[in-house]
Amino acid sequence: MEAAVWQMPLKNPPRLVQAGRAVHGRHRLEQEFQLPELWCLHLYNYHGQLIIDGREFEIRPGHVSVTPPSARIVYRFTGESWHAFAHFHLPPHGDLVPMPAMQDLGQGYGAVARAVDESAGWLPSMPCRASVRLWDVLWQLVNHPFSEHTPRRPLHPALNQAVRDIEVHLAEPLSIPDIARRADISHNHLTRLFKAEFNLTAEGYIRRRRAERAMHLLAHTTMAVKSIAAEVGLPDLHFFNKTIRSIAGCSPREYRETHTAGRV
Repeated sequence: MEAAVWQMPLKNPPRLVQAGRAVHGRHRLEQEFQLPELWCLHLYNYHGQLIIDGREFEIRPGHVSVTPPSARIVYRFTGESWHAFAHFHLPPHGDLVPMPAMQDLGQGYGAVARAVDESAGWLPSMPCRASVRLWDVLWQLVNHPFSEHTPRRPLHPALNQAVRDIEVHLAEPLSIPDIARRADISHNHLTRLFKAEFNLTAEGYIRRRRAERAMHLLAHTTMAVKSIAAEVGLPDLHFFNKTIRSIAGCSPREYRETHTAGRV
């Protein structure tokens, strides 16, 4: 499979146009189409082949693909094939973030599939809520590859210990040398393990996990922003705001307003 990454403008929420489940391959084993102006997300539970503007990708159960507007898309099926889909428009302005063309979600597939089904169900009566739900899914695909937290292979024992240590003590001051010592490994070796597994330094991993926990609290609780910052180990509000903006593309208050609007 050829690696590909799209630059996706995710600063502002998408406008979900259509979503649901579709079946292909009953009568034709190859299908070609384009979606002018619309991005496309597909979740797969079958084997096949996807070609995007001449780039070939293998489809396997548990995979998700994202295709940009006007791309020439060709599907090759091996028989009747069901998949979940979402077609959506994105405002062209704002910071660009890298979105993989194809990912293996591993054990995270079920949660994403349920989220896309929720978006489809809300679309007729609550289109804003449906779009915000999809926006959350897209940010998860960008910032939280499921292979990192539900890996397809076991983590190195020391790295596994370090990750568990970080999760338990995320709200407390964390020292990489102390984490390495408790994992019975050198600081430098632990740093190499984090870089190899997550493509992040240990410090970067901790910062991202704190931001992800903060985003969850912003979206699902009424805690004050200052309290959330302290809860996730980022009590300096200036640094907290900077961290959330680097991950979510907006301030904590803007993130909360967007992600709670659909539930009001």
